[in-house]
Amino acid sequence: MKMIYLILIISTISSSCRKDKCELPDQIIGTGEIVKNALISQPVITWEMKDKEHVIQVDSLNKYNLEVSLDNGSTYDSIDFSVYTLLGKYARGNCEVTFVRNVTKNNSQKKVYYNIEVLQCGTCEINWESMNWVLIPKIPNDYEVVFNVTEK
Repeated sequence: MKMIYLILIISTISSSCRKDKCELPDQIIGTGEIVKNALISQPVITWEMKDKEHVIQVDSLNKYNLEVSLDNGSTYDSIDFSVYTLLGKYARGNCEVTFVRNVTKNNSQKKVYYNIEVLQCGTCEINWESMNWVLIPKIPNDYEVVFNVTEK
């Protein structure tokens, strides 16, 4: 009888700690208006960052001193805000995660839509966080940026 209990306990523990096999798409920078080869530096995520939707259009608003690499991470340089706008929105997922980022622009409505889809699977207790920083071509100051995060 003790052996049966031992087997049940071991199987319960091992099944609660296993990661289910899952297939997620590869992580890419993003699609749509997002500059495809622009890697943004990744400072430590703070509560202040998490609590906001970030639309950075001038250097004076770049208080996290974010930089961009256009050569696959070999070098990082200052962001040219006369050419680009930087967007960021916090999201997190559990276990295995891919953040699918897409930015679209509607000129007639003067709106930019930043959609982040958090694809996740597995049954572990690891959290993955991302500020989802992306660089897009400069948008006019009178455009509204609409952020949307969905989890699947």
